[in-house]
Amino acid sequence: MTGAQDTAFDDGLGELTAADGPWSLADAPTDRAFIDFGPLRLPAIAGIKVRAEVDRASQRIGAVTVLVADCEVQLQVIAAPRGQGGWTDVRRALAQTVRRKSGFLHTVEGRFGPELIATVTGRDSRDLLRDVTFRHVGIDGDRWLLRAVVMGPSVAEDATVARVDALLSQCAVDRGTEALPRGTVMALSKPPGAPAAGGGS
Repeated sequence: MTGAQDTAFDDGLGELTAADGPWSLADAPTDRAFIDFGPLRLPAIAGIKVRAEVDRASQRIGAVTVLVADCEVQLQVIAAPRGQGGWTDVRRALAQTVRRKSGFLHTVEGRFGPELIATVTGRDSRDLLRDVTFRHVGIDGDRWLLRAVVMGPSVAEDATVARVDALLSQCAVDRGTEALPRGTVMALSKPPGAPAAGGGS
């Protein structure tokens, strides 16, 4: 299925192809280059459109958002115990949150395993009620969970799903050796040379 976003939106990612990641950084192919956000490494694609999500109070970067087609993909790295995946617990918590908001959700089997597709009703910039669909993806690694939340007009279209999956498959995670409680969202850092203030790279 080919969506209108293929020609209408330039996400800067070019001819994005799938790899066999995401990897722990030590296991990533040696010919791969990454944009260094600390625990999270994005593929070093020249035209990538990415911004850091900075908490105003703490000035802590908890996530980055990448434009893929006409969608935003928010990425986080979450600590998990050795030998235990974290996505099952996160998925259950998400499901409970959506049900409390009277939203709709279903589980689908994606490239990386079970995903949640959630639709919730909220108010837009004109204060009008509308349904918004989110795709939640979780990928368990060695003591880490890479979490992606996708939102945008073509979020459920096959072409966009494949393009998001290709981006995720080219990422890497540098978990480090620090002992962290299960479920801790790991603080990210700005890439070397990035401006000290602002939200992009």
